Amino acid sequence: MKKVLAIILSAALAAALGACSPTTEQPQTAAQTGEMEMPEVPMTTGGASDKVPDPNVEPVAIIAVYHGSDVDDSIVQSMDSLTTEDMDAQEMVDKLVEYGVLTEGTQVLSFAIDGEGENAAGTLDLSQAVSEEGASDEMFLAELGNTFIENYQLATLKLLVNGENYSGDEIQQGDEDVLVYVNDLGGGE
Repeated sequence: MKKVLAIILSAALAAALGACSPTTEQPQTAAQTGEMEMPEVPMTTGGASDKVPDPNVEPVAIIAVYHGSDVDDSIVQSMDSLTTEDMDAQEMVDKLVEYGVLTEGTQVLSFAIDGEGENAAGTLDLSQAVSEEGASDEMFLAELGNTFIENYQLATLKLLVNGENYSGDEIQQGDEDVLVYVNDLGGGE
């Protein structure tokens, strides 16, 4: 880009000087000088005016979805979007179904957030809580918990299944058990 700009500026300077003084020489063509003609480059400012959003596109919510890796036994994060800019718990669960975390047909019975900021605690009641990918309870709860905790900016998440504490093959939660964000499980992000 700098080389193209230097050539354009040199050509403009030569043209300006040539126009100011009489010359008896015939101008040489690009074929005679051995130089290639430069294609016209559209000028842009590189600023915000070049990046104007399409007014016809509906706003969406950008979310992080935690799911099992296809390569190893770890959790990975994928960025995705919801169809609306409002965070909808059922749409979040549908994304978890899409990524193979939850089984098809999982419904949100209720979702509530108590408190704000560092004290925000969510309670998620699902119709079922079964890992579609066959992950361990620990991995499954981390995928589900991390997805809701990060996107809703929660400190903790209480998981209920049909109004009862979560009970899996390896983990049976009690009334006081909650999910917290898991930074590293199985070498994942």
